[in-house]
Amino acid sequence: MRIGVIGGGLMGVALAYNLSQANHQVTILEQGTHLGGLNDQLEFDDGLVVPRYQHALMPTDTTLRELCAKLGLEDDLIFQNARAGFVNNDSIYPMSNILDFVSFSMLGLRDRLRLGRMILLTRTTSNLHELDKLTAKDWLVRIGGVEAFERIWRPLLEAKFDGVYDNVSATYVWAWLNRMSTVRQVPQLSGTIGYLKRGHFSLIQALADAFIQLGGEIKYDMRVREIEVQNGQFQRVRTSTGTFEYDALVAAIATPIFARLLPAPYLEYRARLEKSKYLGLICPVIVLDRPLSNFWTLNLTDPTYPFATIIQTPHSEKPGHYIVYLPRYTAPDNDWMGVSDGDIAEAWFVHLKKIFPTFSKDQIIHFAVSRSRYAEPIHMVNMLQNKLDIQTPYAGLYLANTAQVYPYLSTSEAVIVHAREVAERMLTTQPISMAV
Repeated sequence: MRIGVIGGGLMGVALAYNLSQANHQVTILEQGTHLGGLNDQLEFDDGLVVPRYQHALMPTDTTLRELCAKLGLEDDLIFQNARAGFVNNDSIYPMSNILDFVSFSMLGLRDRLRLGRMILLTRTTSNLHELDKLTAKDWLVRIGGVEAFERIWRPLLEAKFDGVYDNVSATYVWAWLNRMSTVRQVPQLSGTIGYLKRGHFSLIQALADAFIQLGGEIKYDMRVREIEVQNGQFQRVRTSTGTFEYDALVAAIATPIFARLLPAPYLEYRARLEKSKYLGLICPVIVLDRPLSNFWTLNLTDPTYPFATIIQTPHSEKPGHYIVYLPRYTAPDNDWMGVSDGDIAEAWFVHLKKIFPTFSKDQIIHFAVSRSRYAEPIHMVNMLQNKLDIQTPYAGLYLANTAQVYPYLSTSEAVIVHAREVAERMLTTQPISMAV
């Protein structure tokens, strides 16, 4: 069977790799000149290469680690201390071990105990249908109290969701707490995180190499203009350079982009596509000649700051170089998307210096800004009943993206697992067309 895959990000490449293992003729249509998507890398003038965005591996990411081993990347996995904390009123409050938790002065003793109870409850909560119907605010206030919500969660939610979090489901906080608690096990609350020495782009490259060896094909500079359908059946895909026909097509792209490629979707399906909302991402990356701090990650509780998190890792192949990410999640049409790199640098550095008064531009070796309009799907209430299926209403046309991994976070682990499930579904079921 001839199968086309739109998108050369991690989802698309992993999916193509899995389909090729079943001896199908698979072609990836990538709009750029190389693969990568959110897992791309930056290469500076002096040859230094850093991941465009930071991607961490958790101890429970077993599927991803098994895939790395299978592709010969096991020795590229690096683990470091996952020291974390909060920034409140420009001061740092560590939260990396039990002593930090006991002395965490941002909350009183009663609220600290409730926070600890919340983390434990998260690990044991299994009624996701109930959480799916609750907003994050309602759930957090219910089990953690008003004080913890106002001091910790409200500013974190405002920063994460660009100020608009009223309809964000409790499943988002549940999934985030579940993932982070796998790093910091009770009672020590200490742990490690991992990452690939050459970034996730090395995983994509290894997948692509294995895919090519299985007979797969990658077409670059293929901007898809339209997915042609007729009588409830996929027909062909039209690109900027030509039209291609396949027995089946998988769109491994964000839902809003997919919606624009369909000429006349069913009204009900169109409404469901439009319910899928995404966060955009603006992410400055700084390469420094010395560490900014001794923390892996710091979460800011002040939503007036232009960035919500500070993530730092040492460069794995360049001693004395430290990579700092300062991400800001936004609405896809937020004005910051059009702001120049220079203006972003000025705005970000002013606030960074408030937290680290000794920070100086003289420490900077490299600086770059990356942007993505559809970086992460938003967990909205009642998403379980609105989650898009892999099979579209059109026979032979499938959708595979991170919005479908709900209620879990769109991590690399979730992407690898979902890509495998999509491939298995495609290979074991017949496409069903919705009546016109």
